[in-house]
Amino acid sequence: MINLQKIVQAGEGLHSEFKTSFKEDVIETLVAFSNAKGGAVYIGISDKGAISGVTIGKETLQNWINEVKNKTMPQIIPDTDIHTADGKEVVSLSVSEYPIKPVSTRGRYYKRVGNANHLLSVNEVSNMHLQTTNSSWDYY
Repeated sequence: MINLQKIVQAGEGLHSEFKTSFKEDVIETLVAFSNAKGGAVYIGISDKGAISGVTIGKETLQNWINEVKNKTMPQIIPDTDIHTADGKEVVSLSVSEYPIKPVSTRGRYYKRVGNANHLLSVNEVSNMHLQTTNSSWDYY
């Protein structure tokens, strides 16, 4: 079990992001983590580190996983964990670095740099794909 207080104190960074609720930007962040070194999105924590928690229904986690899976190409399926802090539930969605890159959502490609997601250019997308398939422009 992870220590949420330590994660909140460390703040957002290359491998962690805080969100108050599950929205499209959670999927963008998971894509960015997949295209970088992996990471986790903690849902129920504000950008400032305040733990607000989330309400988790019977099918909430399964719905979130399905939404991530259906809106990414190639499909990514995050690992989920529920953490409790101050009597509030926080959900972490985590992904590892994807072996064949890049991963996209809604036709856009993101990469995690520092504590922010950056939209990749066409050159960066093609170079990332060539690097993960051990090819080069010279080969073509």
